[in-house]
Amino acid sequence: MKRIVVRARGELNVPGVPILRILKGEALRNSVTGEARLEGDTLYAVLEGPDESVERLLKFLPMASPAIKIREMQIREEDYTGKYHGFKITPS
Repeated sequence: MKRIVVRARGELNVPGVPILRILKGEALRNSVTGEARLEGDTLYAVLEGPDESVERLLKFLPMASPAIKIREMQIREEDYTGKYHGFKITPS
C-alpha cells in the first residue's frame, strides 16, 4: 500500500472543467482513497491505496482533461496510514 502527497501547478482552475470531481471519480474507480483541494491554479492531493492504483492515478492526472495544463508536479511518498475511507474534496 502506498501514500503519496501531490502538489500540481499549472492551468487547473479552468471554467467548465471540474478537475476535482474528475480526480475523485478516477480515484474511486481505482480503489484510491484520500482527499484533494484546489487553491487557485494549484492542486493539493493525498492519495492512498494499492501501489499500482496510486501510480495509475498519478499518470492519469496530467491527462484528466485536454483543457488543463500541468506545468509542475511535486510528489512526495509518505508512510501509508489507512486514514481515509473514500475520497474527499475539501474546500480551499
